[in-house]
Amino acid sequence: MKRGIALIALALFAAPAWARTTATLDHSRVAQGQAVMLTIATDQVGAPDYSALRSRFRVEDVASERSVRFVNGSLSVDLHYRVELIALQPGMQTIPALVVGRDRTQPLQLEVTASASASPSPQAQPSPQPQAATTGQGSVFIQTQVDDRHPYVQQSVGVTVRLFYATQMLDGALDLDAPPGASLRRVGDDVQGSENVGGRSYSVIERHYVLVPDRSGALALPSARFSGHGQGGFFDDVFGDGRENLHASGQPQTLQVRALPANATQPWLPLHQLDVQTLNAPNSATAGQTAVVTLRMQADGANATQLPELLLTADNDAQVYPEAPTIDERDSGGRPQAVVTRRFSVVPAHPGALHLQVTPIQWWNVVNDQPAIAQAQSVTLNVAPGSGAFAASPTPANPPTDNTGNRAGVSRWLRSGLAWSIAAAVIGLLWIASLAWVARRRDARAAIPAVTDAKPSSPQPLRKDDLKDALDSADLTRIAQTLQRMANPPAADLDALKVRLQSAQQVEAIDALQAALWGNGRIAPEAALAALHQSFRDGPQWRTSAAGKTGKPTLPPLYPEH
Repeated sequence: MKRGIALIALALFAAPAWARTTATLDHSRVAQGQAVMLTIATDQVGAPDYSALRSRFRVEDVASERSVRFVNGSLSVDLHYRVELIALQPGMQTIPALVVGRDRTQPLQLEVTASASASPSPQAQPSPQPQAATTGQGSVFIQTQVDDRHPYVQQSVGVTVRLFYATQMLDGALDLDAPPGASLRRVGDDVQGSENVGGRSYSVIERHYVLVPDRSGALALPSARFSGHGQGGFFDDVFGDGRENLHASGQPQTLQVRALPANATQPWLPLHQLDVQTLNAPNSATAGQTAVVTLRMQADGANATQLPELLLTADNDAQVYPEAPTIDERDSGGRPQAVVTRRFSVVPAHPGALHLQVTPIQWWNVVNDQPAIAQAQSVTLNVAPGSGAFAASPTPANPPTDNTGNRAGVSRWLRSGLAWSIAAAVIGLLWIASLAWVARRRDARAAIPAVTDAKPSSPQPLRKDDLKDALDSADLTRIAQTLQRMANPPAADLDALKVRLQSAQQVEAIDALQAALWGNGRIAPEAALAALHQSFRDGPQWRTSAAGKTGKPTLPPLYPEH
């Protein structure tokens, strides 16, 4: 309603007038990299369209002014738009005609001279802070920052784009295109805040990207762009749609991407920091029982998919079962950060000292430009004897003795005739003893009556109560070992156990158990445990041989009975 009344009032006071739109430059000649002010004066409603300028110039700042006056009883409205331009190339540059409402500006000529201090193109210049950040001019401008201007190939570079605006924003779009020869990925959410620049308060939107160069050489990162609308004033409501057009462009950046160094580590892993540490590990363990060791890897400059796998090895015949890793990813100024945590179940096979070693990771430190190795300290467990097969220690091999001093005497003794005489006598005695043993063995067989149906003794298999205790413990490693020992004779591994099971449901439960132990999280441990409880509640169902169990012939009779 108010807008309609204002339009009627202006229509009554306004007199017909021809549209007048002009464009002027504050300088007709500038050095490359120096800004020139383009001023557009018009009485047309609607902001100019600056899209024709962006192929030849960098648009730094846009501002507008409105003035209203009465001339000879008629109302006159004058609008002035000011925009700062920086030419992208030296030489005679043409500022094309711009569309303003129903009118157009006249083309202008601008001479741009090459400067000795300026590089051939603005992309090769270092990224200064936007002019609006120091002068406070303009209602909207953009800052673009990169955390490393000389990265290596495949190094993750953090890019931060900050949009400053000092007006009530209605809508808008902030864009940054990926440069040729690199990938660009937006990370995280926008962060909003406020900042005082040049004595003027601005609202700030901060956005982060990860840039990964694919090849060495100069990499031109385009300028970030913003286009939107802000809340207009009284005359925007009267002459337009109540909104103010807002446009801004940031500084383009040029990165000098370095090739892989001659002494680069393989696989290539450029990072700012990499740490591997042992979070917790017991000091002691029991043979046949599970001990849990947790490792953590922290990387600055890569996400989890770029990092190698955390691995743990053990000696003394111990078995190591890794679990699926836990990943926490975030970014710091656009640069990715990753924390990988992984648990390992270690089952000692013998009592004694057990040494656990974390596999070292080679990487390249981009901070000091040197190769580096991330490695956690080794862990030693004092393993106590277990029960059953895990109670005895393995028979140690005879330690080597240092007999360097006796080698010369032994050599002389072997070359002497006495050594060969003694060897011949020993061989003769062994031959006579073997003949006597054979004769005695023959007489013993004749004296001892034959014994039929004798079976070799085998170790006593575990009972169903042992399996129930293992299932109730929810320890998948213990359950696997218990099922293997319940077979008669014990199964060497879970694959051998599946061959001897009759029930298909129990075989599927063993498959789930293997996937939970070594499938990198393909099946959750809780699901595998539920399947084991369901299928083995009555104990294992062993496969029996069909031959000789019944008196029925295996082939049908040649002449069937009638």
